[in-house]
Amino acid sequence: MRSHLYLSGIKHSGKTTMAALIAGQLALAWADLDNLVAAQLAPGETVRSFYRERGQDAFQALEREALERLLASATERMVIALGGGACDNDTLMERVKGSGTLVYLKVNEEVLLTRILRGGIPPFLDQDDPAGSFHILYKRRDERYSKMCDLLVELPDGLDARGSSDLVLSRLAEEA
Repeated sequence: MRSHLYLSGIKHSGKTTMAALIAGQLALAWADLDNLVAAQLAPGETVRSFYRERGQDAFQALEREALERLLASATERMVIALGGGACDNDTLMERVKGSGTLVYLKVNEEVLLTRILRGGIPPFLDQDDPAGSFHILYKRRDERYSKMCDLLVELPDGLDARGSSDLVLSRLAEEA
């Protein structure tokens, strides 16, 4: 494994939860890129409101800045959970691929849509057709993550976070 372990996947695929579990099992530090981006926002501003008001380009710039700051301060290997749309940020993904192993956590489309809609319709989905727009987004991002990852791990429906993290670790061990 190269220096850092990056967990990628579509929104609500369990990246943050599994980053914490895997880091604990490997005795590594971990970080969530979305949380680092959120820490850069103005008081009271949310990632959703920032994205809605300023757009994708501005959000992706914040993502890149957050990752660069994290990598500049990292003294040891880390587990890093990327944001769900990281695959659309080409500059960010080049940096990721150059500094670690990229794991794509693939989750069933319907499972993800259900998880996403629990929090309301996010700004990156069509308010009038969230399922249809998510289907298009899922297909595009699934294709991108599948092509750019070093390891694709399909997470079975109903597998809990511990089982999922164990599956990722066993697949990483097979690849080593």
